[in-house]
Amino acid sequence: MSKKRTRRKGGHGLGYVGILSLFLIVVMAIQIGTLYRKNAEYQKQEAALQEELEVQQAEAENLKTYEEYTHSDTYVENAAHGKLGLAHENEIIFRQTDD
Repeated sequence: MSKKRTRRKGGHGLGYVGILSLFLIVVMAIQIGTLYRKNAEYQKQEAALQEELEVQQAEAENLKTYEEYTHSDTYVENAAHGKLGLAHENEIIFRQTDD
């Protein structure tokens, strides 16, 4: 009788190992699919963030250029002429009247 029990346990044990292996393979396949989808989403997000970074860098460069312009004499002259109505000594200003 003990020989029959040994054979049964060996046969069932191999079947259980096969079922368990198949189950693990299915679970791993599902996890791999999930990881591939997440990776694709992250790559799209990275591309969008990279594009936003380039836009922000261009904006920073524009602000730096504007800052340099505001510290120049040309800006001061344009502001004085446009906002305050000032003119150079040899400049003649014509104004249109409302008749």
